[in-house]
Amino acid sequence: MPYLSGVLTGIILTILLVFVIDHVNDEPGSQDIVNWGLVADGLGNTVADVNEQVREEVHEATAPDAETPASEPAAPAPMTTTPPATTDNTTDVQ
Repeated sequence: MPYLSGVLTGIILTILLVFVIDHVNDEPGSQDIVNWGLVADGLGNTVADVNEQVREEVHEATAPDAETPASEPAAPAPMTTTPPATTDNTTDVQ
């Protein structure tokens, strides 16, 4: 787990550093390292696609099932009673 968090932290710091380099002392004729407009468009489309897929999955998961009829409750099991124990038999060992 520490390895994964280190990799993700490195990726985020790299993207942040490139963004800062592209926007600090930005001159009109300078060329950016990354085309941020293209990144924004791609990320926006990806987010919209994921949003649509999640909405469809939630709709399918919460839709009532029309094919499965409501099951009838099962009949209760008959009660079996055992007679109470008696102490009428008094056989003493002599």
